[in-house]
Amino acid sequence: MKKIVMQLCLLSSLLVAAPAQGDVQQAGKPVVAKKVTRPAPSAAGREALAAAKAVLDGARGLHGADRLQVLERAGSAYDKVMADFAAEPVVAAVAAFTAAGVWRQHGSLPFAEKDYLAAASFDADRYGQRGLLGAADMQRRQKRLDDALATYAKAAALDPNTGVAQDARLWQGRVLQSLGKLDEAIASFQSTLEAARSIRDTIETVNFLAIAWIEKGDLTAAGHAIEHAEEAVAGSGEEDPVVVERWRKALEGMSARKALQRASDKQNGAAKDAARLEEERRGND
Repeated sequence: MKKIVMQLCLLSSLLVAAPAQGDVQQAGKPVVAKKVTRPAPSAAGREALAAAKAVLDGARGLHGADRLQVLERAGSAYDKVMADFAAEPVVAAVAAFTAAGVWRQHGSLPFAEKDYLAAASFDADRYGQRGLLGAADMQRRQKRLDDALATYAKAAALDPNTGVAQDARLWQGRVLQSLGKLDEAIASFQSTLEAARSIRDTIETVNFLAIAWIEKGDLTAAGHAIEHAEEAVAGSGEEDPVVVERWRKALEGMSARKALQRASDKQNGAAKDAARLEEERRGND
């Protein structure tokens, strides 16, 4: 544990020394990182990364406590590479992002969060958006939902036209819904739907949007949302039967369909019960 605490302190100092995460936005406006030509990693950097990978490879086939011990050693090894090569961002960024994934598997969410942010700082072009998304995921899993919402927003704004941005927007809506902010969640899902880049994105987003409408009690709006996904598939012009069948199964498997049916049955049952009670009351009169 003492070793882990020392690692956390080291990571905190690195984040201060690395380019500020605030550089992602200027004056409240998203700035898309410019494509740059990264220098090749030094021979020493490649050797250090290979040595850390060798430690991580030792986790293959292991389970339980044995696997966790190796993951801890691997995460620490990658963190050391990040610290040793802080002046060589192309190496430090790879080490940080890989370490984040290792700590994520290990269950050490604060370490994973810090490493995701470090990767984003060391190489914003390659890891900026993915690092922010990963950090937001870690914040969400730590129940720091306000922090997660802010970080998801930064990830989406960094480059709005990517799959990572779509995932970030979708998680914004889901977090808002978990907080009971249904109106905000619905608005978020609707904007996410408008930005959908594919039929898959449309179906996934509609599913969450419809569930939010059901939770709000507007079954008609939920039905319209599901119809929108069906129309998107029908109007796609896709001719590949394999792809069409995949979409059809995705439509049929939407959890919102079952949720809507249950809510409708409950609503209709309540209406029937009320009508029956009224008839019985009149009969008694």
